[in-house]
Amino acid sequence: MIYLPFILILLFVGPALSSIAIRRSVSIRWHLVLFGICILYGISPFLLAWGGMGLAKRFGCQSEAMRFQCPNPSWHGEMITGMVFAHWLAILTIPSAVFGAIGLLISLRIKVKKSPTKINISGKPNAAFYRSRRHKVIAGVCAAISRRWRLPIQGVRIVTVILAVVGSGSGFVLLLYLWFWLAFPLDAQIESNLVAH
Repeated sequence: MIYLPFILILLFVGPALSSIAIRRSVSIRWHLVLFGICILYGISPFLLAWGGMGLAKRFGCQSEAMRFQCPNPSWHGEMITGMVFAHWLAILTIPSAVFGAIGLLISLRIKVKKSPTKINISGKPNAAFYRSRRHKVIAGVCAAISRRWRLPIQGVRIVTVILAVVGSGSGFVLLLYLWFWLAFPLDAQIESNLVAH
């Protein structure tokens, strides 16, 4: 069962990167940085396999029926075996990187072709979900969820911590929190409609 969250995380890295660019309305430079990260993410299993083959040659390891055996220390063989067979992860990373790159290109095209009549003069990013600046403990995500759906802020924080601890094996809640942190901007206004109880 631990493989399903791992597979989902690998599949959603590229789309998550493109959604950060779309929601944050980042500059063209940051679009290009995120595009480069998407491409690097897509080819990273092949880079790991290539590095593993180089390490096997350097440490004098021999391939024996799907495993590498190294003279000294023995744990090098397990590490190199994992690196060499990481190329199978490309089945997940390449589609994710392709979708992320397509999303980034679409977002970049929209940003470049934006009509001058629709310029945001307030300087505030156009987003429906803003992290709380005033009520934040770490990043303001729980306060934003509380404000958005009119939930008690302490309840949202407690549920978030419980889910993070219970799901700590997969790390899905922590990655989702990190994505919220990166994808949504801080609110510049003071929130008045935050539920305190």
